[in-house]
Amino acid sequence: MKPSHVLWTIAAGIAGLGAAWAHGGATGIVKERMDAMTEISRNVKLVGQMLKGNAAYDGVEIARAGQAIATHAGDAMIKLFPEGSLKAPSEASPSIWNEWTQFSGYADSLQTSAQSLKGLAEQGADQKAVAAAFGKMAGTCKACHEAFRIKK
Repeated sequence: MKPSHVLWTIAAGIAGLGAAWAHGGATGIVKERMDAMTEISRNVKLVGQMLKGNAAYDGVEIARAGQAIATHAGDAMIKLFPEGSLKAPSEASPSIWNEWTQFSGYADSLQTSAQSLKGLAEQGADQKAVAAAFGKMAGTCKACHEAFRIKK
């Protein structure tokens, strides 16, 4: 499989996780962050489908998706993880708070890479450049999930 296809497969898998997350019974901050992750997932999936050719490529829509992802990343994401917010059905690992610098670094990296995706799409960059930015962003999602999401 080509490396670019691997990235799209990873991105599609990450995006699909949003639909699989059980939100039943989630309340308060846990529900807020699950909703934010679902919104991120929905936008990652949308862009991934365009870049794989399963949906029409639309730079305006990719820019909008990048902005939506960036809005839920960085400080906005960090605020959704107050210490000890592990109430079921949370899938957050307690290691988030032990490795806060790494976790917050992922949140910031997601915001930066989503803003880059948005900017490239707005500037009319070629699809290859947009795909590279998307791959970096999806890699950040994957790395954070591997480090800080409990697999259920």
